[in-house]
Amino acid sequence: MGLMTTSCSTTITTASSQSAPTQNSDAKTLKPNVLLIHGILMNPLEMRYLGSQLEKSGFNVHYVYYQSVLKSPAENAAIIHDKIKELDLPNLHLVGHSLGGVLLIHLFDQIEAKKNDLPDGKVVMLGSPVKGSWIAQKVSEWPIVSPILAKSMPNALSGIDIPEWNTDRDWGMIAGTKGQGLGLLTGGLPSTSDGTVLLEETYHPKQKEHIQVDKSHTALLFSKKVADLTSLFLNTGSFKK
Repeated sequence: MGLMTTSCSTTITTASSQSAPTQNSDAKTLKPNVLLIHGILMNPLEMRYLGSQLEKSGFNVHYVYYQSVLKSPAENAAIIHDKIKELDLPNLHLVGHSLGGVLLIHLFDQIEAKKNDLPDGKVVMLGSPVKGSWIAQKVSEWPIVSPILAKSMPNALSGIDIPEWNTDRDWGMIAGTKGQGLGLLTGGLPSTSDGTVLLEETYHPKQKEHIQVDKSHTALLFSKKVADLTSLFLNTGSFKK
């Protein structure tokens, strides 16, 4: 599928005595840094392909792990914040897949209350249900699934009381439109989706740009095209070349 803007068919929606620094220190200062945040029931391993592609594009790539089953979105956002403080970098872009993107909304909400202490950077989300998740709400009623999703439903996947977008950072969303995924277990999804997240669930008025790609939810993480688009937005603030 082509790229798109709100007004065109291509689907980008506009919107010296001291010790010398070590090579690693120089790299952290001179190269852009990016932190990758995985989705629900996943871990940093699933982010490695995307990370390797971003490294080839000149980024220092960092990863963080959180427990979606055991902790709430607010608690996991605090874990991400702790990781950012631990890295102590002059710049840091943030890329979240699925629930990982929603956690960034919570992160910025928490930081706004404390005054912004985050390094400068842009935000890219991949298939993040920023309005809540139809499929999560559907399957959360299943006895075997309910305890798995319980912590991530309130203020996130439920779509209820998700915090406002409390930052002026450039924010881009890459959404999939290939409907192959978890939705098959429910007899399909009610509208265009990546198989797990509805396309309409990925839109937010504070996004600078929104772009669609013909990928399923998990395949967003293993696509060179998605990696290239992510790199482009982080470097330029736009998905447009």
